[in-house]
Amino acid sequence: MASNSSNQQIYLFEQAKVLFSSDNTLLASDVLSLNAKKTVRLPNSWDNTQADFEGQGWYQIDFRLDPGKPAPNAVFIQRAIMNAHVYINGQWVGGLGTLEGEITRHWNYPYLFQFSSELITPGNNTLLVQVAGYKNYRSGLGRVWLGPSKVLEPMYDSSYRWQVTGSMLATLVAFASGLLLLLFAKFFQEQEGFFFFSLAVIVFAIRNIGYFTDWTPLPHAQWGQLIHSLHAWFAALYGLFLIRYMNLGWNWIPKGLMAYAAAVSLITFTFNSDQILHFTFWLLLPVIPVVFVLNVLLLSHSWRTRNFEGAILGCSSLLFVLLSIRDLATMLNLLPLESILLSQYTGILLFLSACWIIFRRYLTLLQELKTSNESLNSELAIREQQLFHQFNLLRKVEQQRAQDDERRRIMQDIHDGVGSSLVSALNLSETKPLSQDEMRDVLQECLDDLRMAIDSLDPQSDDLLALLGNFRWRYERRLKASGVTLLWSVADIPKLEGYRSRDLFDLLRIVQEIFANSLKHANASTIELSVRWDEINDNVLLNISDNGEGMPSNTLGRGRGLAHMKIRARAIRIELYIGRNPDERGVAVFMTIPRMRKT
Repeated sequence: MASNSSNQQIYLFEQAKVLFSSDNTLLASDVLSLNAKKTVRLPNSWDNTQADFEGQGWYQIDFRLDPGKPAPNAVFIQRAIMNAHVYINGQWVGGLGTLEGEITRHWNYPYLFQFSSELITPGNNTLLVQVAGYKNYRSGLGRVWLGPSKVLEPMYDSSYRWQVTGSMLATLVAFASGLLLLLFAKFFQEQEGFFFFSLAVIVFAIRNIGYFTDWTPLPHAQWGQLIHSLHAWFAALYGLFLIRYMNLGWNWIPKGLMAYAAAVSLITFTFNSDQILHFTFWLLLPVIPVVFVLNVLLLSHSWRTRNFEGAILGCSSLLFVLLSIRDLATMLNLLPLESILLSQYTGILLFLSACWIIFRRYLTLLQELKTSNESLNSELAIREQQLFHQFNLLRKVEQQRAQDDERRRIMQDIHDGVGSSLVSALNLSETKPLSQDEMRDVLQECLDDLRMAIDSLDPQSDDLLALLGNFRWRYERRLKASGVTLLWSVADIPKLEGYRSRDLFDLLRIVQEIFANSLKHANASTIELSVRWDEINDNVLLNISDNGEGMPSNTLGRGRGLAHMKIRARAIRIELYIGRNPDERGVAVFMTIPRMRKT
């Protein structure tokens, strides 16, 4: 622990006289006056020197200064279990923890106390160490160093790092790794029992708290029972993980491990805690070979499968088993009391193993996701091509269907218009010869119907004003030949929405029917057409009126009278009203066309 040059400046005491006493009122001056002391070698454990003793042990070390060494001003003790106070020539120079009642726990702490060198005399001196501890709990005192503080402080710092700081760091790291594994197990529940691994690591971290805490949430006896029962739970949970990880299929061993851990907890909390270190060893003895064999199997399994992850786990846990056996031997006084407990440091290896596992599994998931995405993109590309091909086929089918529908519509319009006019004329000619005027009217109607059918093929046939303008241009000559004046009053209107070309063509048919009736039956001299926008009601108003004799009760020939117009109006979802002008002359037709076609 110290260099040769440093050893030449310090005093190392490996022998002392000890007085065991249960009297809490005993003072240092009283101890110095008593001679009932036994000589022991340091480090000294009460379990060997004073079995079943609980109380205080006063260690007396007599010494003389060496003129060749510097005057000492510090005392260093690597370990005193549980607490210790130090006196120089009867003067208290320092201490840690309580010495009576519920003793605090500084069993794993090193001690360094500085004092004035004036307390030391050139002649005989006495160093007195008062130790308070529990029976059968490794209570005792390690070796004692006396010397300059500049020499002893590095020794103290090194011991503190290994015994306290390192334990604290390893425990925190193990607890963090347990939480990481628990989170990993929650999101990846199919991952070979990592839930048991996370619980085992968390139990391991809780077990290590006692290495650096100087207080306990439970009384000493119950705390010791809890901590030592956690050894069994760690072994059982870790064994469950190893079995699941290697897919061994041993159904009876997992149940046996859980039953074993529960039985150890029951026995530990039921029996007297005075001998807890000894019977914990015997309780843990059966599970140690099981975990050892499982670790060997894990290393063998990892070697066969070239699984580096399993190799890390196997080495970490195997090292933990070996170090735990060593620490347990220390607890049973088979090794010196000053021996540093090392099993808690495997928490760092467990943390590294957990990080490696999570990292490897994350990379594996990323690779699987990448492969899945590539496969999905490939399938989507194939499916897209198939859908595109199907779409083209459907579009061709739709185009063909639209062409067929349009042909049928044109044929129906020609049949209903031109065909109907010709049939009517033929039927009439069979009853009597047609005059020139009658023949002209029939041919004119046929021509108008044919033009209407042609107009319906115009790509702009969904524009109402364009259709009405085209109708006016085609009908202008016939109106002039009949001596009828057309009054045209058309304002800008918004574009109609939702209407098909067929709908507006039917609307134009209604307009044609009104004009034809006015020319044939009303003897009108004036026809007025107006179109305006009703913004409030969102409608287009189309009105047609004449100054003729009015509409007769029946129309000639083809059944295109009032009923026929109303049928067309209902088909295209517009409102149609027929009445008279204010002067009671002629016919007035009012049409209300919603801007948005009604469904």
